[in-house]
Amino acid sequence: MTTNARDSGYAGTPVHWRDFLSCWNREAKQTRQGRADLGPALIVKDPDNPDVSLSSRIRARERALGVELPRSYVHFLAAARPDGTWPGLARSTGLLSIDAIDTVGHLDPEGAWIAQAHALDTDDELYFVYGVNQDDATMRSRYLGDAIVVGKYGDSLYEQIVLFPQVRTSDGEMEAALLGWAGTFRAPSFAELMRQLSYQDLGRADHVPPYAQTLLVGTCADRLPQKDVWWK
Repeated sequence: MTTNARDSGYAGTPVHWRDFLSCWNREAKQTRQGRADLGPALIVKDPDNPDVSLSSRIRARERALGVELPRSYVHFLAAARPDGTWPGLARSTGLLSIDAIDTVGHLDPEGAWIAQAHALDTDDELYFVYGVNQDDATMRSRYLGDAIVVGKYGDSLYEQIVLFPQVRTSDGEMEAALLGWAGTFRAPSFAELMRQLSYQDLGRADHVPPYAQTLLVGTCADRLPQKDVWWK
């Protein structure tokens, strides 16, 4: 396992996630009026009733995957309780239910094979760069097979939202990434990845992340607090 050796900056709670997602949902409805080019929103309205079985389901999935899921993702699950399935997201966007998350190797074996056939590797000095200074060509193909798929952000099968269990920050967050044909966007936590995705999903940019932290100020992303952010 590789460690970033820096704090992820995540400072949220399930309450913050609910506020963030509510803001996202509300603005998504407004933004998509007359904007067919944006397609369906990534996040759907969270259910009103609590899921009393969620904790046991999370533990069961952690045992099956052999990992401890990061706090920001667990908080997201508590707030949003996504119910997507992998077949259901084949040509769509959304987040998988806790029972449906699995590794790229299991869900997309062809994609994992292609990554290994065209292997890429990056030294720590370049790999552990986040934010707008990140090079989207930096990748470690050896991580992909065990990457945990938690959702999709585009229509293509390869446009996956993943967690890399091989990379942990000093506060226990997992590196999160958007896989794409043209490059990979990586963030030090699932929370930062979703903050960035909210900006894109609300039609504020015509390209995939990263977006500068200054651009996120005053948007829904502010509802999901960060502390001591060290990337731009």
